[in-house]
Amino acid sequence: MTSTGSNPFDRMPSDTGWHALTDSATKRELLSQDLYFRECWADVTDAFGPDAHDALAPLALLSFKCDGIAGRRAGATLDFLAGNGFTVLATAGIRHNRHSMRELWRYNWHVYTTDRLELMTLMHGAGDSLMLIVRDDRYDGIIPAAVRLADLKGSADPAKRGPEHLRTVLAPPNQIINFVHVADEPADIVRETGIFLDRPGRLRLLEDVVTALKNDGHGGRAAAEERLASLEAACPASDFDLDAAFDRLGNAKLASPAALSTLRTAAAGGTPLTWDELTALVAPQTGGWDFVRVATAVLSADRPGGPDLLPPSSADAWRARA
Repeated sequence: MTSTGSNPFDRMPSDTGWHALTDSATKRELLSQDLYFRECWADVTDAFGPDAHDALAPLALLSFKCDGIAGRRAGATLDFLAGNGFTVLATAGIRHNRHSMRELWRYNWHVYTTDRLELMTLMHGAGDSLMLIVRDDRYDGIIPAAVRLADLKGSADPAKRGPEHLRTVLAPPNQIINFVHVADEPADIVRETGIFLDRPGRLRLLEDVVTALKNDGHGGRAAAEERLASLEAACPASDFDLDAAFDRLGNAKLASPAALSTLRTAAAGGTPLTWDELTALVAPQTGGWDFVRVATAVLSADRPGGPDLLPPSSADAWRARA
C-alpha cells in the first residue's frame, strides 16, 4: 500500500499533488471531504504510486451520455479525439441511476427546475453507456489533458463555440441534449471514476490503463468501437429532430391531435408546460427519445440566476499559473 499522507489508512494528495490535480482552492476543499474522490484516490495511488498526480496529468475522461448513443455520435467523437491528439487507452461500461447522475453533476444541477430534473433522470438512466480514458499525445507538461479536452469540448451555448469544438462537430439540437460529458480537471477524473464505478470496476479500469500505457495504447480505439457498436445495436436511434418527433408521435397515435397542438404551441414559445402536464399528454414510457426531444422544447429548464458552484477551469488559467 502506498501512502501519500501521514495516515496510511486515509490517503490524500500532498500539497504538490493537489496543485497538479486542480486549479481551484474551492474544489480542493470540497473534494478533500468527498467520499467518491477519497475512495478512488486510494485506488489511483495503488495503481500509479506516490506520483499518481503526475500520471493523471496526460489523461482525460470522456463519457457518452445515453443520448449520445441514441444519436449515433460515437464515431464522430472518436474521430475528433484522434484528430486532436488523444489516444483511447481503456473503456468501462457505465449506467446511471437517479443518485449517480445527481452526484456527478452535484455542483451544476442546482440551477435546474424540478421538472428538468425529472427529464434528466429519464434521459441519463435510459440505458447503458461507456466511459473512456484517453491519453493526450500532445501533453506539454503544463496543461493537463483533462483541461485541454474540456476546452475543446466547447460551450453549451452555440454562440460561444467555434468549428474547432467537439460540441460543434456533434451538432446537438439544444443545450440539454449534448451527447457527451468530459471531466474538467485531473481531480474530476478521480471523483467521477469513483461515481461511475464500484471498486472492482475501478481496479479493472486502472489496470487496463496501466497496461495500455505500456503498450502505447495499441488497440484502444478498436476496443472502444466494438463496445460502442454493441451499445448502439441495443439502443433505438434518434435524429432528435423536433418536427419529426412531433410527426412520429402523431403517426404512432402516442399523442392526440389536441395534445400535439398544445405541445407545438409550447415549443414555439408559448407558456412552458410542467412535467405533470407534459406526461398527461404523452407517456414517457411509450414516447421514447421523441418524448425526450419534445420535453426539452416545452419544459421550463432553468431556475433564475445561480452560476455553477464549481466553475470549470481553463487552459488559460493553468497556463497563467505555470
